[in-house]
Amino acid sequence: MKTGCAVFSGIVLSAFLPLSASPVALLSIDQLAAKSDCVIHGAVIGKSVQKDAEGRIYTQVRLHVQDVWKGKVQSNPFVIVHSGGILGSRRDSVSGGVHYKLGEEIVVFLAINSRGEGVTLGMRQGKFRIWRDESTKQRYAQSPYHGGQPAKAKAGYRFPARLPLTFEKLKRQVTRHKTAPAKPASVPKS
Repeated sequence: MKTGCAVFSGIVLSAFLPLSASPVALLSIDQLAAKSDCVIHGAVIGKSVQKDAEGRIYTQVRLHVQDVWKGKVQSNPFVIVHSGGILGSRRDSVSGGVHYKLGEEIVVFLAINSRGEGVTLGMRQGKFRIWRDESTKQRYAQSPYHGGQPAKAKAGYRFPARLPLTFEKLKRQVTRHKTAPAKPASVPKS
């Protein structure tokens, strides 16, 4: 009987475990900003799925640039690429991969590849959706790992990364990295 309970418990427990096998470490907003070549605020205005010379499917996203918080962009719209997409009857996807929707307003943390295209840092960690609370008109930023919905009523404890993140706070946090002087390393006194 105990063996049956243990097997049943293992099955139930496994239903709640993440299924992602991606070895990507969780990055803080400060780490995303520090590692980014470019941080852009904009809106997705186009997407196309293509196949490279080796037959791999990838998606090309066109972003209308509204503001550049870090780095420089050479074009507007700016091109972002990511693995996967649907081309004909073939669908390729990457566990933990980023997805962009037409018309969505975003802030994106990017590495720049050899072709000058943006690649989202930390897979989907580097994309923040921007949305407006209609009752307060306040803009918020939210990724799968940072930012949360404002509490409508008295709420219990929330993890700090899931507290509401205003658009302005995200911008301040990112832009301080491009202007903040480097801190000297502390030397222990002997």
